[in-house]
Amino acid sequence: MAEKKDRLPDDASEYWLFPLVDTSLCQETKRKILLEYIDTYLAFVSSTIVDHIWQKEQFNLTAVTEKDNLPPHLYGKTCYGDNVEDEWLIVYLLFTLTKQFDGLVAKIKDSDEEFMLIEAADNLPKWLEPDTAENRVYIFQGNLHIIPFPQSPAQITTLPSGVPEIQYAVKCVRNYNTATLASTEINNAVKQRFDGLSDRVKKEVHYAHCYIPANLAVVLDTKPSSIAAGVNAFYYRDPIDLKACRTMRYFRPGTRVVSRVKFTRCLYAQLVQQEFQPDKRSGFQMPSTSNPKYLSHDLGMKLAHGFEISCSKCSERQDHNGHNSSVDDVRWERYLKSLIKHGYFKNELEGSILYKQLLEKARQFFLEQIELTNRSDDTSCQGEEVLDILDRITVDIEQLRDAETDLKPPDDDNWLQISPEELDKLMFKSSGLDPTNMAKTGDISDLNKMGDGMKSFVNKVSGVDGAEFPGEDDDIQFDGTGFITQMQKMFEFNDNDDASSSDMSEYGWEESDEDVDDRPPVSKSGKKGKGPVQPTVKDYMNMMDRELATTDVGKSFERVGGDETTASKPK
Repeated sequence: MAEKKDRLPDDASEYWLFPLVDTSLCQETKRKILLEYIDTYLAFVSSTIVDHIWQKEQFNLTAVTEKDNLPPHLYGKTCYGDNVEDEWLIVYLLFTLTKQFDGLVAKIKDSDEEFMLIEAADNLPKWLEPDTAENRVYIFQGNLHIIPFPQSPAQITTLPSGVPEIQYAVKCVRNYNTATLASTEINNAVKQRFDGLSDRVKKEVHYAHCYIPANLAVVLDTKPSSIAAGVNAFYYRDPIDLKACRTMRYFRPGTRVVSRVKFTRCLYAQLVQQEFQPDKRSGFQMPSTSNPKYLSHDLGMKLAHGFEISCSKCSERQDHNGHNSSVDDVRWERYLKSLIKHGYFKNELEGSILYKQLLEKARQFFLEQIELTNRSDDTSCQGEEVLDILDRITVDIEQLRDAETDLKPPDDDNWLQISPEELDKLMFKSSGLDPTNMAKTGDISDLNKMGDGMKSFVNKVSGVDGAEFPGEDDDIQFDGTGFITQMQKMFEFNDNDDASSSDMSEYGWEESDEDVDDRPPVSKSGKKGKGPVQPTVKDYMNMMDRELATTDVGKSFERVGGDETTASKPK
């Protein structure tokens, strides 16, 4: 983590894992140890993320033996796109890894720097701000740790006073974990954000029927997580990308079949809510929107375009740039042993159908991680893997069409619609407010009035002089009684209680020969023996009337009943 680095994209996070590694070892030995840690850590989290469909990029770890004065560590960077749940899934993985493996210290940040602290904003110590939090927030033993500033001369030797170096901060967290452990309130607030997330992301998937080319159906059946590449390519398309869709070189519409495709809810929402009409030259003909099968045709057409765009960007690749399908036997055996140790195979007998399925998923996951580990740059094309799958699969169109009758029904997508009541619940939950208490204090009523006022203002037709507030007339209106009432509420004056009147001497109402005539008349309601009676709000109002009498504003008012003590109203 260099002190000077390019700013992260707004939809990406980077993370560091610092295991126990002897820094005196040679570079090759340290790298070997780090690779062992990678295989062990990946095996531990495999049951959580092997089947997970990442929005853009997946969780990955790379061995770094020496860089920017950091101790040997594992580094990862993930672009989570529009699905922030992927970022918090990584946070969950780091918490569970540090809890499982002794001595492991982790750190994660995004474009908001220490974004985890946002969840605990109401419980943070006053000294902790963006400037003072730099290099002080870590994850250790399954908890959040914040390195405090030294509070006594004795702590100067153990706690850093300025911006700590990462190497020193990691040692500080390991050696003085009691002092660095964040409060229970802070830890609970952060953990509440990802509580149950690992199970929730498995459930928040959506299956839909899509009318897609047969070879694409086989690709998605072989590797369901590749759906993200197609959706993202379509979602972020531009006119230049669509040129490749005029001929549909890879995914021709003439071979289409109905397939049950797995999405995340985020990917499905991105795809279904975009309006798009295909180029006539592409060969895609769409049924009418009233046709019951329109949705499956629409989804399939968009997916075919997305994957065509993704693959066309990699069409210039050379064979040696493809994915390496070989597995390092030593690392694979180590990874497999860790899978068995952590119960990945769910006690299935070796050779059973489920065991083979789990083994194949783990093998594909491990191959991807090997590819990410060995990759020296970020130029890898997402369509390369799809093209590699196309090269090695066989497509039986008739068999796929026969299987259409046995497809499970698609999931209901009513979750795309949300009622105002459900929205209120989500807002209250995220803000931590209690709607019951708000109802008692009248806050909800005030918010509703504010909302109604805003709606009225927006819907009001403006004149040539600009926007006019609803109910606003040409003449000035003045409600004297209402004004007095509001003034009493604001300053907590009470006409019936002399003791509650403020001592106005602090505002310059001290008696003198020069200003005695300017003072407002004193109320005669006071009792004898209790000192001078303080003026009331009405006295000040009468004085204001006299002051305004000679102004244009005062001329626009008239007296009611000719009584000087009564309120004024506009002419």
